Amino acid sequence: MAYKTIIYEKKDRIGYITFNRPEILNAMDMEMVSEIGKAIEEIEKDNEVGAVIMTGAGRAFLAGGDINWLLKGTEVPFELYLQHDQIMRLLLRLERLPKPVIAAINGYALGGGAEMITGCDIRIAAENAKIGFPEVTLGIMPGAGGTARLPRLIGKGRALELELTGEPIDAQEAYRIGLVNKVVPEGETVKAAEEMARKILKNAPQAVWQIKNAIQIGVDMSTEGASEYCQKNTMMTLASKDGAEGLRAFTEKRSPRWQGK
Repeated sequence: MAYKTIIYEKKDRIGYITFNRPEILNAMDMEMVSEIGKAIEEIEKDNEVGAVIMTGAGRAFLAGGDINWLLKGTEVPFELYLQHDQIMRLLLRLERLPKPVIAAINGYALGGGAEMITGCDIRIAAENAKIGFPEVTLGIMPGAGGTARLPRLIGKGRALELELTGEPIDAQEAYRIGLVNKVVPEGETVKAAEEMARKILKNAPQAVWQIKNAIQIGVDMSTEGASEYCQKNTMMTLASKDGAEGLRAFTEKRSPRWQGK
């Protein structure tokens, strides 16, 4: 389908979502939120897509919420709450998507953009990228789950520092504290994300999904509960056709032929 605020395309089993409002650094409004949701729905139904890359057009990944949209929302706070709830649910959908989502952070990822990368599975940043949660400097706070996900990624103390000061960090600092997986030269984030996606796509889709699911769900459980959940997912892979094929291929010294079942 045609989109106005994003570009969605697929190539070689990878789905690409590009935020496309470069004139305002890809600032997010509800139309963009809706279109991202529709693209994710397309991806959910498309068995040809095995991995997703999210990036931005121009100088920014996603520079937070459109200020005009937020200002209008202060006049009707409950309506703004419902809209933020949609963004929160969008990030939950990314986490529950049975395909890995890689953020190719090509520039500014601020506010809602920083929250967006926390909902992705893997984060690759350009050397020139800036990541931050400036909401507190505007008298507000992250409203789409940023206070929930960030401390799970980098720890409570660092999350408090970033969100209470509102000061952005560069890519190397984001890598040092574990917020991003890798830092690459400017202009090479999508290429690096594609290389990562291809490594993942070599593996059995069922196993990829069960691993992602076990980590995303298990991180909020006790160690015992997460271990039991992991065991359940392990049995799902062992009982799958791909599980049998992978083990058989290893003993026969050949490449496996995945069916995604």
